[in-house]
Amino acid sequence: MKILMLVNWKVLSCKETPNDKQPPDYRVEGEPYWFYRYFNQKDDVDIIDISSVSWLENFERKKLRFYVLQALKAIPKLHKYDLIVSHGMQSAVVVCLYRRFFRGKEKHIVFDIGSFNSAAESGSALKLMQFASRSIDGLIYHTSAQHAYYEKFFPWLVEKSQFVRFGTDGVFWKKETDSKEEIEGAAAVENSSVPYILCVGYIKRDWDTLYRAYAALAKQYELQRPGFMLPVLRMVGKAEYQPPEGERLSECAKLELIPYIPVRELMTQIQNAQFCVLPLESFLYSYGQMTLLQQMALGKAVIVAKVPSMLDYVQDGENACFYEAKNASDLCGKMEDFLKNPERRETIGSNAADYVKRVHNEKDMALQIEAFYDSVLKG
Repeated sequence: MKILMLVNWKVLSCKETPNDKQPPDYRVEGEPYWFYRYFNQKDDVDIIDISSVSWLENFERKKLRFYVLQALKAIPKLHKYDLIVSHGMQSAVVVCLYRRFFRGKEKHIVFDIGSFNSAAESGSALKLMQFASRSIDGLIYHTSAQHAYYEKFFPWLVEKSQFVRFGTDGVFWKKETDSKEEIEGAAAVENSSVPYILCVGYIKRDWDTLYRAYAALAKQYELQRPGFMLPVLRMVGKAEYQPPEGERLSECAKLELIPYIPVRELMTQIQNAQFCVLPLESFLYSYGQMTLLQQMALGKAVIVAKVPSMLDYVQDGENACFYEAKNASDLCGKMEDFLKNPERRETIGSNAADYVKRVHNEKDMALQIEAFYDSVLKG
């Protein structure tokens, strides 16, 4: 089977596996790309990413919200493939529109990460997506709650869609540090006398609720345990974050902001945190899952907002802990519980790593995807 995959990120082509990139972000010459390495049938897969001149990349990503140049590269080649796979509607919509008028024998499957246009229920963007989507032959989604949205606004896709649990790469996210730089970086964190709570995320994080929860926790400890220092709240990925106006931390607490860091350094930060917090707002599409599963795979206890994208991945109190989204008081209580019960943190972290290994691994995800590909091609 010949497959053309359009992804809405950049993919590095290289001759050997890079040490500082995750599998979706690179392709080694002569080796299967990403999850295709787990397919039973070794398909011929070509990749077109979003690489372009910087000004056009920024314009497409920030203004258009979809990738025209990528589609223009793909369209002349569609007839050469059995299957076209678009990861995200940003990489699919132009191809979908083209195939509404010029449909070939090839099939088109879309990974719908963002519920088309962020689960919009009205407006011109919804109408455009409804029109374009009628040329889609198969749809994969990672959040089961999206099914109800499809029933209401895209009923013609319900029978063509398949929920597939997202799976993380347990090999990559368990690999020991081995380079000199990594060992030195790990030692620096491990030897630090300052414990910390970690929040990772560059976009779409509810930082304000986390900050308020941490500030409330600090006030409690200031009254109950004078002189006690809380673990630092370390936010990675949002160095420009500004706390809510009028909010301040007690002297027993500290906020530490760190910009984007390489993935190996990020792994070290996760492994050495007391626990992680994943503050999310409630959207009806798939986001936050990769961050959650990566932290779980590393055996870390995570407190995460109870939002649609997390419901399929968390067994509350077993492999992670939910807090009510936007509720700083609830999050404060969950953080206090983790601080007071280190053994519980360890148990949840251990359960989390085992759960990812058994249920949310990349191989199982790949085999489900392969089975769906086959069903679409035979359908």
